[in-house]
Amino acid sequence: MSFVTIKKASRVAAFIALAYLILGASWILFSDLALQRAVPDTQLLTQLQTYKGWFYVAVNALLLYWLIRLALKRFERLDQRDPLTNLYRHHQFITYLKDMLKSARSGGEKVLLLHLDIDNFKALNQALGYRGADALLRALADRLRACYQADTLLARLGADQFVVARKVRAQNQNWEQYALSLNGYFADVAAGLNLDVSCCIGVALGPDDGDNARALLLASSASLACAREEGPDSIRLFNRALSEAEQARQNLLADLRQAIENKSLSLVYQPQFHVPGGKISGCEVLLRWRHPQQGWISPQHFIQLAERHNLISALTAFVVRQACLDLTSYNLLGQGLPRVSVNISALEFNNPALMDALQLELDKASPLLPYLQLEITETAALTDLKASVMQLARLKQQGLRFSIDDFGTGYSSLMMLKELPIDEVKIDRAFIRDLMQQPRTIAIVEAVAAMAKGFGISVVAEGVETQEQLQCLTACGCQEAQGYLLAMPMGIEELVSFMQKQQSVTVGMSASG
Repeated sequence: MSFVTIKKASRVAAFIALAYLILGASWILFSDLALQRAVPDTQLLTQLQTYKGWFYVAVNALLLYWLIRLALKRFERLDQRDPLTNLYRHHQFITYLKDMLKSARSGGEKVLLLHLDIDNFKALNQALGYRGADALLRALADRLRACYQADTLLARLGADQFVVARKVRAQNQNWEQYALSLNGYFADVAAGLNLDVSCCIGVALGPDDGDNARALLLASSASLACAREEGPDSIRLFNRALSEAEQARQNLLADLRQAIENKSLSLVYQPQFHVPGGKISGCEVLLRWRHPQQGWISPQHFIQLAERHNLISALTAFVVRQACLDLTSYNLLGQGLPRVSVNISALEFNNPALMDALQLELDKASPLLPYLQLEITETAALTDLKASVMQLARLKQQGLRFSIDDFGTGYSSLMMLKELPIDEVKIDRAFIRDLMQQPRTIAIVEAVAAMAKGFGISVVAEGVETQEQLQCLTACGCQEAQGYLLAMPMGIEELVSFMQKQQSVTVGMSASG
């Protein structure tokens, strides 16, 4: 039973109890007064009051039985039907889909399952408000009921997901025409409400793609996921390879959730250095995940997965907490490590709610705050430059430092240097890689370094892998560098040893000087 159904059940139960109390009190009060006036004989009055009490119990028992039975029927309907659209819910849809598959199998037919998902429904919900979004959902449900026959199953399985199941002849499986018709119904509803919104549709055919209700629904979900990957207004038919890929993705997602919950992720730290001189200027914190069966998973892969499924905030919170614990436990913050850089995703930076959640985590990691620098990508800041300026200014008032990662990949890099209140830019590794092959790249790096210096912004070259690159970057005016040539990413204990060696070398040089 859903939470909404339970709430309604509680209200009905309270109403029944109140009605029972009012009726009971009224019966006792008025029946006693009536009997006392009508029957002067005390002995007869006592007998009648006894019978009256039993009559009261019997009538109320029947009344309660009738009310409870009526309520249970109502709750059963609520549990079967979505209260907003009056379409079937998931459980009831599965039940009827089983019957449809059985009937189709005996009649030599197929079951066509169309799975519709509204594109960017969260953004639409925010723009229209709940009432506007609900109006779209109700209108779509009404249109589906009007366009499909009574033998077609219609259900709402999620906030913005609808399914249509119908039997088709085995020799006439024109699934594409059915899918285009469904897409057309949705387009008509959106146009009628003056909305510029589209949908994706995944298609599966039973029993070919699934010989039971849950397998067929999983197949349609897999084809829908592939349609969403292709973009708005896409339609995809299920295939077996797609199902296996979707199942693997779902399994990896479940493992990632468990890894976050069990805190089985890990951090590595890559030092950054002043050039020339080689003194450590800070470090970048990097997240790693070693899967129990698959080994090391690429950060790009699991971070994209986290962004798509609302886990990115939990990942960032883990990084902040663990980095604070590691660095304070070994007393590394301060002169030895004056700056710690943590990456935040574009999704977080452009979402005020996620940034507020991050702010709460940062408040808990107060020892780290004076040394913390948040890295955001250039494309994240360019999504809405004006909003980014306000966001950064607000957070900088709280003492946070900011770095623009992958600088130079956007089209408005110069405008960013002028407008954004940032402390550092990291020149994208693509420029560093081409440094020795393309003279124009050297001119670009020199220009960025000179302009950043004019604005009082530090410049870090990332991805430095050769001595020639480092020498060229120094000549171009870059103040700091990071890369495999200087130091690989390392665990916290390795970082401690590395920093001790660096300090001993520095002390030895000072003594010899």
